[in-house]
Amino acid sequence: MKPLITYGFLLLATTSFGQKMLTGFVTNEQEEALIYATVNWKGTTVSATTDLEGYFELERVEGGSEIEVNYVGYDPIVIPIEPDEESVWVEMSGVIALTEVEIVARQKGNFTSTIETRNVESITSQELRKAPCCNLGESFETNAAVDVAYSDAITGAREIQMLGLRGVYTQLLIEKRPALYGLAAPYALDYIAGTWLSGIQISKGASTVQTGFGGMAGAINSELEKPNDGRKLHVNLFGSQFGRGEANIHYNRKLNKNWSVGTMLHGSLFQNEVDHNGDGFLSMPQKQVGTGMLRLFYNGNDPFEGQINVQVLSEERTAGQIVDDSNPQNGFYQIRQNNDRIDVSAKLGYLGFDEVYKSAGSIWSATYHRLNANYGPRHHRGEQRSFYSNLFYSTIIGTSDHKVTYGGGYQYDDYQEFVDEADISRTEHKTGAFAEYNFKKENFTTSTWWKEMGLILGLRGDYHNQFGFLVTPRLNFKLNFTEESVLRLSGGRGYRTANVIAENISFLASSRQIVFVEDLDIESSWNFGGNFTQKFNIGEREGSFTVDAYRTHFTNQVVLDVEDNYQQLLIYNLDGASFSNAFLASLDYEILPRLDVRVAYKFNDVRTTYQGELRERPLVARHRGLASIDYETPNKKWRFNTSTQIVGPQRLQDINVHLPDEDFHIHENGDRSPTYAIVNAQVTFAPSKKWEFYGGAENLTGYHQHQPIIGASDPFGKYFDATRVYAPLMGRVGYAGLRYTID
Repeated sequence: MKPLITYGFLLLATTSFGQKMLTGFVTNEQEEALIYATVNWKGTTVSATTDLEGYFELERVEGGSEIEVNYVGYDPIVIPIEPDEESVWVEMSGVIALTEVEIVARQKGNFTSTIETRNVESITSQELRKAPCCNLGESFETNAAVDVAYSDAITGAREIQMLGLRGVYTQLLIEKRPALYGLAAPYALDYIAGTWLSGIQISKGASTVQTGFGGMAGAINSELEKPNDGRKLHVNLFGSQFGRGEANIHYNRKLNKNWSVGTMLHGSLFQNEVDHNGDGFLSMPQKQVGTGMLRLFYNGNDPFEGQINVQVLSEERTAGQIVDDSNPQNGFYQIRQNNDRIDVSAKLGYLGFDEVYKSAGSIWSATYHRLNANYGPRHHRGEQRSFYSNLFYSTIIGTSDHKVTYGGGYQYDDYQEFVDEADISRTEHKTGAFAEYNFKKENFTTSTWWKEMGLILGLRGDYHNQFGFLVTPRLNFKLNFTEESVLRLSGGRGYRTANVIAENISFLASSRQIVFVEDLDIESSWNFGGNFTQKFNIGEREGSFTVDAYRTHFTNQVVLDVEDNYQQLLIYNLDGASFSNAFLASLDYEILPRLDVRVAYKFNDVRTTYQGELRERPLVARHRGLASIDYETPNKKWRFNTSTQIVGPQRLQDINVHLPDEDFHIHENGDRSPTYAIVNAQVTFAPSKKWEFYGGAENLTGYHQHQPIIGASDPFGKYFDATRVYAPLMGRVGYAGLRYTID
């Protein structure tokens, strides 16, 4: 597959549409990225260098009609470029007959760029194939920056953690627009199929102000496969030993020179009754999910280009106690959830400026989400209607080293939401404007330090109909000591409004009474941090070392307190300190040809004030480790991938009582979870470019939490609680699948 898929519309990070740059990839005949290849306009000194993906961005020059590409060991090539051509894929061939010349550059599946001013970690499509990756949540299994965990022992809802904080503090983007928030939050990671992804960008710390005031810990952007350069046909079939089955089908077609259309379909089915720990409750919810996306792209010579995307989703889940046919069903604790969703988005870019450095564009989306759920005797229902718009205009100040982007947008969210008879409906309006200045200069032939740095200054102002005027300043600074060594610093403010029930449905699977102690204010925080990345070569093999350190300090936070009273969930505004200190160190190295190793260590110190006492946040591991080993045979027919995640002790919620039944004795006060390891492995066989067969196992050691539910024998009693989950609920799970692709 052409590697242009990997980046797609990456330039939307700063310009939305229409930036008149020439972009592309340089690869060899096997489609392996050629790193540090030089690309220049023939007859000029305007040039660019490819990064670890083989990707380059080359500034346009007046009258430029040909580019020259050079790479050590290959004959230089000259390629004609049409005036309206925006991206190219350069395949170099014709190796020079040099003695002892071996091309060893390989495309990395997971890397931190030394070019980006922000601390951005990229996960490519190559990395995503190291696991079955049937949805977005399973895309982070080999990533040290993001953790994924189940929020309770019944519903199957999962959430991410980044910088030690819950995923709600990380802005989730789909192609640079906020998505899958509000009522979609509990199962957002399941709503984007893994095969739909061409890449993921993880931005840690203060991110751009262009996408709103969210992203208190960072942002995760998912890039989807584009129909104009995607696979013509792709089929991915997956099945696990317990009966989970999934199917994914992609079809892309170019209708003519300017128009292309793509269809992506995903279906998931699991109907077996699995009770792994023998407590009478399903360890995995039964579910059936069907979703599809239609994408229509226009790329022509007119002053405009754009796209329209439509996604439709329907989901049904059943969880709770396993029903005994000999007894009436209404005597069992059951959870039934139905979600229906339609999302329409569009992008429009203007290309008609006389000056090549100017661009303008817009992003739009409209969403309708409906849920209807029962948690035993409780009923949760709601409807969400959302609209989002964002407009951009980019230009330069003096030279192309100084770029500035102006813009503004409007967001509307209407929630009609009910828990039992309580009405928690609300309507939010957010109108904002921003300006973002971007200075970037890299000239390693001089010793002047400011020619090897980057700076992004962003300022945003928003008016919220409930919380008034909000100011969001953000700064990112980068200094390159060499082309392979970079230091980054960042700081900024973030806000978010809490969707308390939808983001915490796990507490509906308990006997706790939900108590709103006071009216809730908007959450706000400051984030400061830094990153150091060092690329290196030992012999002919590459490696990299990365260190991150970030602090998130809350000025207000919505606190969920389950420890003051075992029968209640108290919800109130922060009164005291709340913070997260996060440290990450990771090392990647190709220790032998095609044998890559990654090791990482993460430390999280997360504390919140509960009822006047500053305490460690429950269910957050202070220490985590990751080790992965990947090997590919020289003929590329076999790939072997393993990953091990080590999770340190976590403070469990202090239930503040000694539960009377003997079955509850393991849940006494002050419990901490044990340290455990999760080992995953996969083998992939690719007999041809069209076919891939894969198989493996998750949680090879079989470690799981044996008694995750308190009061499982009396789910309608006052002690029932399924939220004390610190480890997987399932043991070893084997799987197999196949991929069929026509490029």
